[in-house]
Amino acid sequence: MFDIDGTLVDSHGFDGDLFAHAVRLELGVQVDGTWQSYRHVTDSGVLEEVLQQNVSAGERPQAFERVKRRFVGLVQDYIAKRPAGLAPIPGAPQLIKALRSRPGAVVAIATGGWRETAEMKLKAVGIEFGGLPFATSSDATARIDIMRLAEQQARLFGRITRRTYFGDAPWDKKASADLGYDFLAVGTRVEHPRSFDDLSDQESVLSVLGV
Repeated sequence: MFDIDGTLVDSHGFDGDLFAHAVRLELGVQVDGTWQSYRHVTDSGVLEEVLQQNVSAGERPQAFERVKRRFVGLVQDYIAKRPAGLAPIPGAPQLIKALRSRPGAVVAIATGGWRETAEMKLKAVGIEFGGLPFATSSDATARIDIMRLAEQQARLFGRITRRTYFGDAPWDKKASADLGYDFLAVGTRVEHPRSFDDLSDQESVLSVLGV
């Protein structure tokens, strides 16, 4: 099971910046750019918390949709202005393709981003996700619930004996621990015994997964 931003797609920096910009434009408030102060570090979770702190209850549903629409538009514009497309995390498209061809392995996506932007980013880097178990912040607020939903979809492919989550952030590691998943860190944002700078060493990654 894979996160997207910073794990499959090199989008961690701009994605957070555009989210914060959308909130400023629509609500006129700042967000915590470290994301550490929020209970649920997902698009829906952060926005709901910001709205609770700054917008009256009756106005929150409309404000939520305004911010989401603005953010989706900003991401779409950002991608459109880059003819070469976004950069994948090195090795990510090849690893997903390899895993999908392995008997007994099921690939799933579980991201804290909304479905609309998640699909944009995967398409932009050439990662084929059609038919994969796929859960996002459009489906649930808490990351552990998003991961549970992706796992439920994965179970339709057969019996699951081991669950591994690839992520790049502290909240990915915590959610994996809460759910009893194995965790593999991608990048340098998380200290973890089993980590990879990127996904280019496919042989090593597959060896750790045992597939």
